[in-house]
Amino acid sequence: MRKPEANAIALCPVCRKPMRPTSEKCPHCGAERHYGPRLLESAVCAFAGMVLLSAVSTLILPISLWTIMFAAIGLVAGFLFSHNRFSGDRWLQ
Repeated sequence: MRKPEANAIALCPVCRKPMRPTSEKCPHCGAERHYGPRLLESAVCAFAGMVLLSAVSTLILPISLWTIMFAAIGLVAGFLFSHNRFSGDRWLQ
């Protein structure tokens, strides 16, 4: 690979080696710029929200239609939490 010009050098946030500032992938370590949550992060947060809110509703009320409604609200809340928590760009290996 050709070395970048001196005025167009940025350092990779993972391996700290020079790369172009517009790159989406580091040629040295393979780290990629990623925007927003990954599928696994969204799924884990949504599942955790669904389980937690349905467990709380079961503690308050016996299992009923309210439990299903609380589970659905928890699913949406967990999904929105993951988008809030992992928003922005990150460099992932």
